[in-house]
Amino acid sequence: MDSASDSSSIQRTADARGTADAAQSDVSARAKNQAESVANQATVANTTQSQVSERPVTPQTQSERQSHQGEQEQTSNDASDQSTVTSNPATRTNQAAAHKSKVPWLIALLVLIVAVGGATYFLYLRPSTARSTAPTQSSVAHKKATRHSSSVTKNSQSTTKPTAVSFDQSQIRNDISSTVGAISGTNSVYVSPVNSKQAVLVKDGSQRSASSIKIFIMVTAYAMAKEGVFNLTDTHTVTDSEKVGGTGVIQNMDAGTKLSYQEIIEHMIDDSDNTAANIMIEKLGGFDLINNKISNMGATDTKLRRKMMDTKALDDGKDNTTSAHDMGMTLKKIYNHQLVSRQADEAMLTILAKNQNRTKLPKDLPSSATVYNKTGEYADYGVQNDAEIVKNSHGAFVAVVLSEDGDQNDQIDAMNRLGSLLYQNILE
Repeated sequence: MDSASDSSSIQRTADARGTADAAQSDVSARAKNQAESVANQATVANTTQSQVSERPVTPQTQSERQSHQGEQEQTSNDASDQSTVTSNPATRTNQAAAHKSKVPWLIALLVLIVAVGGATYFLYLRPSTARSTAPTQSSVAHKKATRHSSSVTKNSQSTTKPTAVSFDQSQIRNDISSTVGAISGTNSVYVSPVNSKQAVLVKDGSQRSASSIKIFIMVTAYAMAKEGVFNLTDTHTVTDSEKVGGTGVIQNMDAGTKLSYQEIIEHMIDDSDNTAANIMIEKLGGFDLINNKISNMGATDTKLRRKMMDTKALDDGKDNTTSAHDMGMTLKKIYNHQLVSRQADEAMLTILAKNQNRTKLPKDLPSSATVYNKTGEYADYGVQNDAEIVKNSHGAFVAVVLSEDGDQNDQIDAMNRLGSLLYQNILE
């Protein structure tokens, strides 16, 4: 009986273990269906518990009970003592059966733990993973959408060209013809957008420059400063002997006044100071050196032949000259930082922006317009010149008018009207 019971118990143990393995496999296989997995595992646990509790213990036979009773009567004292030491065979069998019956319970408990653990995993860990994955997927989708949007924006920007200024050459010629072209004297005009090779050039040629030549003296100073042979921060002491009349403020300064060459250049442009121009001509090395620099800039019609207010040189037929084309191309290069250097060209633009004489081409322009210009005038020879860069939010253009042997009032009036027409037809 013990052998059969042991075999049956072993079989049940194997069955229980098989049930546990099946339960574990069942939990893994049905992980996606959380509610059904928990219910199946609970069913397995209940079935195992029911099998264990209903399993019978093998009973003793009648003869065995009688034999045991006889032995107990004959040796009651011994049996009493022995019963304290060891149990009879039936008791040992029951104890063994009871011990063996605990094994399925332990297995069932193990299965239940596995079931609960599996359910916990799928109920909490998997959803958490899903939750953590969802934002990641959303984030990836968002990044892709952002990249797509950025790509569209970049493509849109790359295909959108900056708004080009209007430059109807026929219209520009009509504007010139109805203004400067309608007055007496010799009049040359240059007009061009700063970012275009298009240009209108009317009656170009070498003419008296008057103070317009001072632009080229300034450019020479910055070019030599870049070369390291001249320092803009060095100072000059004003003397009475170098003072000349005409325009400017240095002639009114006390002898011994110290000015940096940077300050002298600013006076030469912004106040059209004649004394400042003569100081710079001497400091930079004279006519030949400056003319060589001017020629290297590409201004072939521009020549410096006399100092400011040198009437004797004028009487001898020596005068400073330039052309509308030379003036226009020089301003255009400065504006585009293509003449000396970006830093030097920007510094020269800053000086030109502070010019005090805006009575000619820029006179009637709106306050929203930015103007860089330099005038030239010598009424005794009927000279009225102006060279300007004008810009607003739409773009910028260069305009130069050189007028000589004409009437001052007509010249200035014609320049006022031309300046307004060019602004309207190019930048508005």
